[in-house]
Amino acid sequence: MSKKKEGTVESGTDAAAIDSSIAELSYEDAMKELETLVEHIERGDVGLEASLVSYRRGEQLLRHLKGLLDRAETTVRTMSLAEAERGG
Repeated sequence: MSKKKEGTVESGTDAAAIDSSIAELSYEDAMKELETLVEHIERGDVGLEASLVSYRRGEQLLRHLKGLLDRAETTVRTMSLAEAERGG
């Protein structure tokens, strides 16, 4: 049984964890990396094993991006509610 470090995934044992190097990325940087990964996989620039590693990283990037968007949406809703309560 492999041990999982805080915030990282080892051998795909915890699908919900996001690698710490991804968790630190801005939305724009994560999106750029994801686009690059997809381009490399689609072009066949990498072998099967590297494609699987890239796919797993891509999944983590997607989860990170969704989390960032969810937090931004929550912030906008909170700000809109506060504005509505002030009568704006």
